[in-house]
Amino acid sequence: LANSARQAEITQEITEIVGGADALGAS
Repeated sequence: LANSARQAEITQEITEIVGGADALGAS
């Protein structure tokens, strides 16, 4: 259960980082 929650946190972090990179690239 803890591993699943941690995986979700990591996934969200990666999504935010990728989204930020996409935003910088778009501008």
